[in-house]
Amino acid sequence: MAHLTEDGRYQILRDHLRNVGCLAGDFGKSFQEETLCNFIGKLHDFGKFRKEFQKYIRKPKDLQIRGSVKHASPGMEYIMESVKGTPPQKLIAGFIVDGHHAGLSDLGYPSDLSGGTFCAHRNQIKNCDLSCDIPNIDSLQIQSFPAIPKTDLFGRIERDLEKCSNQMDFNFTLMTYIRMIFSAVVDADFLDTEAFMTNGGLNRGKFISLEEAKYRLDKYIQKFQNPRGKLNRKRTEILNACIKAGNSIKHNLYELTVPTGGGKTISSLAFALHDAIARKVHRQRIIYVIPYTSVIEQTASIFQKIIGEDQVLEHHHNVDWDDLGEYGEIKRLASENWNMPLIVTTNVQFFESLFSNRPSKCRKLHNIANSVIVFDEAQMIPLNYLMPCMRIVQELATYYNCTVVFCSATQPALGQLFPNNLKPYPIISNYEENYRSFKRVKILYRQKTISKVTLGMELSGKEQALCIVNRKNTASDLFDLLPAEGRFYLTTNLYPMHRKVVLEQIKQRLNQNKICRVIATSLVEAGVDFDFPYVYREMAGLDNIIQAAGRCNRENKRKLSDSITEVFTLDGNEKFPQYVRQRMQITQQIIKKYQDGFDNPEAIQAYFRDLHHVASTDAYGIGKILENEKIPFATIAKKVHLIQNDTISVIVPFTDDVDKNNELQELIEQLKLGYITQAGRRKLSLYTVAVYPNIYHDLLDAGKVQSIDSQLGVLSDCSVYDSQKGLLKNYTEGNGIFF
Repeated sequence: MAHLTEDGRYQILRDHLRNVGCLAGDFGKSFQEETLCNFIGKLHDFGKFRKEFQKYIRKPKDLQIRGSVKHASPGMEYIMESVKGTPPQKLIAGFIVDGHHAGLSDLGYPSDLSGGTFCAHRNQIKNCDLSCDIPNIDSLQIQSFPAIPKTDLFGRIERDLEKCSNQMDFNFTLMTYIRMIFSAVVDADFLDTEAFMTNGGLNRGKFISLEEAKYRLDKYIQKFQNPRGKLNRKRTEILNACIKAGNSIKHNLYELTVPTGGGKTISSLAFALHDAIARKVHRQRIIYVIPYTSVIEQTASIFQKIIGEDQVLEHHHNVDWDDLGEYGEIKRLASENWNMPLIVTTNVQFFESLFSNRPSKCRKLHNIANSVIVFDEAQMIPLNYLMPCMRIVQELATYYNCTVVFCSATQPALGQLFPNNLKPYPIISNYEENYRSFKRVKILYRQKTISKVTLGMELSGKEQALCIVNRKNTASDLFDLLPAEGRFYLTTNLYPMHRKVVLEQIKQRLNQNKICRVIATSLVEAGVDFDFPYVYREMAGLDNIIQAAGRCNRENKRKLSDSITEVFTLDGNEKFPQYVRQRMQITQQIIKKYQDGFDNPEAIQAYFRDLHHVASTDAYGIGKILENEKIPFATIAKKVHLIQNDTISVIVPFTDDVDKNNELQELIEQLKLGYITQAGRRKLSLYTVAVYPNIYHDLLDAGKVQSIDSQLGVLSDCSVYDSQKGLLKNYTEGNGIFF
């Protein structure tokens, strides 16, 4: 037996192994590794043949102690000792079989007896009874590794590993390769087990081909082909250049630099779909990787309109599958392995999966292979992880049939992070001309510092203005200096649903031409469709400044002279973290060198080159670990967290909606009792504020928060949450009013 249901149905192990082998082989076709994926799939549960496991699986459920009888490590040991093959083949298969439930481990050292390494697992299993009772085992054909066709990836990987001049390159290439096969096997295992246990009851949906998706896009963009007006002609020019580049299939790595307002979203999709279909072997899917959930939501909405609501997966932590109607369950299932034509996801989800060792996260990787991957707002790929992120992108473009596009209005200088034979190729060559055509904001630099009081007076004198500052404390002080009418505060002190309400109020006042003065932090710099005549931006990185300017004259309805973004420095406000100071200093140097043209493409490239030179692009030492250790899967997975979370979450369970309040209280009760669903957690996250530990403990000591665990609490005093400023750092500021 492989599996036994509560109603007594059982799946024969030999059938399960064959099924998983066939499925894994099919998945491996996307990166030319069908034969090896098929073989390892047939081996993955070999340890279940043990008499000890067969006794265990037949016990009543209440007598089974999960994990008490191992099958993964015994299966690995059978491969290492009994299956004929080369050492690399055995090692690859051994890692995958050993980790297909618990995750890929570090290799470790031959003397390891504990610590959870691959070598420790081998030593621990040596005294295990591996005897099996297997009739007709020959029918599985698993006594020796099959001959690998020359067209498969294995031979190329093996040759390149022999030529590797350093341990880091060796590890990047081998570990990515193992993760890809691991992905094919664990996804096949999940799917076959699911099909049996549910008796084929789950509907995972039916999806269109990319040929059909391209047809739908081409039909949609026909209306753009007879443009009126200078800017529309420019947008169409950019769109057609992307289509032409997509049809040329000259490269695997591209950059697309399009000014704000240039139609980047549709044009990049046109490139992606045309490139996918133009390839001799068509790409299987399009994956958009985007830094902010607000941008993801907008982008996914546009794609759903063009391609179909049921053909686009929006995957990030705030998605509530229950709210997606008839497609909710299909999309929830597709989020497990990214089996949909078009995926829109986050940098965090994408890169952390590629560095993960967990089956649930790695399951999607084989569906990243043979895709077109578009990094929208590419400048937002976290600088602290830029080197390892680009290094794994190199693996995807080199070995796994991926077309990669770095897409931005402020293109970072990423070419220096790639080898000479794999530099990003520009899709649009006349980007400087496009920059001039789409320039709709005048950016000014105020050389003299300004006080908060003076800045508050200036803002109060403008009917509509946005001011973006670096600190929440600064935002709070400036907000207090503004007249009460039409003033708004936007920082992460407001929980996400509160911010959403405030954003709608701001847009409504702007559309109605009413007084509207907004004080915000950088969270409004991308994915927020504000259109202010005047924007103030505290000195920061040049990319932040240009993103801030994107909130000014966004609809291009005003003259250039009436659309101002002003960069300022506050008096005595110099105590910033080093990474912020570095960006400020480089920006000031760029302004000094380029003067009034410090927002042009040449200046932006110079800014990113200087930034990458002085800042750490591998702050957490991923490269160093891979230089000094051999095959450290678990160690690397623990190190790669693109968002370093040194905060504690506080749930704010108060709104003016009685039904919503009741639902929140019920979900919190489920959380306390430990049986809350993932959907319930997502709902609570929309009412959560992240605070630093010192603030959290102050609130806790004052009896304002009830602790759930070390990383989560529930606000118990509504006076601490203000209707305008959200969670108050100094909760003696005044009584809060929930909206």
